[in-house]
Order: sequence, then structure tokens, then C-alpha cells
Amino acid sequence: MKKLMILGVFILMACLMAACGNSEDGSASGAEKSTLRYGHSAPPTDPGGVIADKIAADTAEATGGEVAIEVFPSGQLGGEVEIVEQLRSGSVDMAFVTGGALSNFVPDIAVLDMPFLFDDLDHAKKVLNGEVGNQIKEKAAEEGFQILGFYDYGEGHLANTKQEIKEPGDLKGLQMRTLENDIFMDTFKALGADPVPMPFPEVYSAIQQGVVDGTDPVNVAMIGGKLFEVTDYYTEISLNYRSGILLMNKDKFDGLEEETKTELETVVQDSIDHYHSVVYPEYEESVKETLTENDVKIVPIEDVDREAFVEAVQPVYEQHEARFGDLIERIQNEK
Repeated sequence: MKKLMILGVFILMACLMAACGNSEDGSASGAEKSTLRYGHSAPPTDPGGVIADKIAADTAEATGGEVAIEVFPSGQLGGEVEIVEQLRSGSVDMAFVTGGALSNFVPDIAVLDMPFLFDDLDHAKKVLNGEVGNQIKEKAAEEGFQILGFYDYGEGHLANTKQEIKEPGDLKGLQMRTLENDIFMDTFKALGADPVPMPFPEVYSAIQQGVVDGTDPVNVAMIGGKLFEVTDYYTEISLNYRSGILLMNKDKFDGLEEETKTELETVVQDSIDHYHSVVYPEYEESVKETLTENDVKIVPIEDVDREAFVEAVQPVYEQHEARFGDLIERIQNEK
């Protein structure tokens, strides 16, 4: 009997110690830990990759480890459109994608693809942080997406293997790869080039083999996709604006505790500030150095007849402005 009593005491002590241990690591506190799957197509060293890792680390710290974000970079979960599809279905919780990918599901966001729509990056940020940005968020919410924030993904420039491009006539007859997007294709047609829609992973070899003469890359694609290895000329022109958009499955977001939502939103806003003040500018600054080191001839914006380009793309506005209602006018008036 004495032995049984001693054994009982040991068992009781072990149970108490286990309970204390559980309380210390939070598992007995009733708090439910959750893991969010975050997909994007950028390499970890690109701006989108850097900011994804920062958001994951900061979220873990802000929530005391109660929310973990598992990042899947470099298209591990598929291309951007596939990631958006998975996000809407709920198999992916968060994603960083370009506006072009999201426009397949939220048509209003395609307005951002219009050529020379914004004066500069500050103009774009002002628009997306204002009423137009809120309208886009509302439209996205109707399709099951919670837009957490907008980031500058870049501006489209012109890279090719044939010649310097300073005016629209220099594009005449060139085979230019572009996104599988009617606005982008119509823009190149208006400029006299022959648009060739093609998925981005095929672009490097297509230029290398002469299937196309060039493309309209943002700097992230120019460097991250190593297009500087297969192109000879690069024209700074800011043909169009590309937005990076941080998304979350709306049902997943709505299901978070209010405190967790606030913590996540704070983390995202901090990431936006850091991205635009540090990550993106430093990356953009390194681009010219990389191009120069690889003997790519840079045509600066000062040498480009930008007004001639703006005039040449007016037919694109005539073709597409009706689909966007008053969005284009509101954007152009938001200075």
C-alpha cells in the first residue's frame, strides 16, 4: 500500500509538471496556433521575396509565435495565376502577386495596365492609397480576396537585341514579347511592334534563340530573370506601372481574432514602409550597375521622345476606357 501511495505521488507530480510546461509554451492557455501558407513567384533575394520573409518574421514576433507564416518562394506553388486560384479556393492563405495576375479575377484592377497612366511612382501610390485603391479593395473582397497592401513592383521599360529605342518608329516591326494581356498587346500594336504573348519563364530562351527581339520588363524581371544576359539595349521609358499586391483569402482573414488582424495589419504597413524606403530603392539603384557591367546599352529617359510615345498609345485608351467607367479620369486627376 505504501508503495502504491508513493507511486501515486510521483504520477501526480509528473502531471503537475507537464501542466506547468504546457502553460509556459502556451499550449494549455487555450490559444490556438495557426500557420498561414504564403506563396509568391519571386526569388528570395528579389524585393518581393525579401519582404515576404520580413512579414513572416515580424508576424511571428508580433503574435508571440501564435501565427506562423510559411513562405513558398520562386513559384513553388505555381505561376501567379495559379497561386491566385489557390488563394481563392483556400489552399493558399496569402500571396504576393502582380496586378496583371489578379485582373483575371478582379477586372477593375486591369486599369493599372494602361500605358503612361501615371506621372510617376508617387502618383501611383497616391492613387492606390486613396479612393481608387479602396474601390479596388472592395471589388477584390467581392471575389473572395482581402487586399492587405499595395507595393511598387516596378515600371515597364524596353529591352531588345536590335537597336536603341528613342521614339515609337524604332519599335516598328520588332517582335516584342509581352504578357498574355490585351492591354499590353494593344499597346505594342499601337507602337508599331508585333506583340508576342508568352509566359515569363520562356522569355530568356525566346530572346536568346531569336524567337522574339525583346520585351518590356520591370527591373525585377530584368535582373531576377537574367534578361541582361541576352539583351543589348535597354530604354528607360516607364511604359506602364506594375503593382505588387499582398493578398489574403478573405474568409481566412475574417476568421482571425480581432487582435490578430490588428497585429497583422500593423506588420503589413511596416513592411510597406520598409519596402518603399529601403528594399525597392536599393534594388533599383543596383540595376544600372548590373546592366553596365554586362555591356547593356542604357538609353536614359532624357533621350527618349516620351511625348511621341504618349501620343502613339492614345488608340489604346479609345479601345479600353469604356470598360473602366470613370476610373481612368479619376486616376489622371489624382495628382
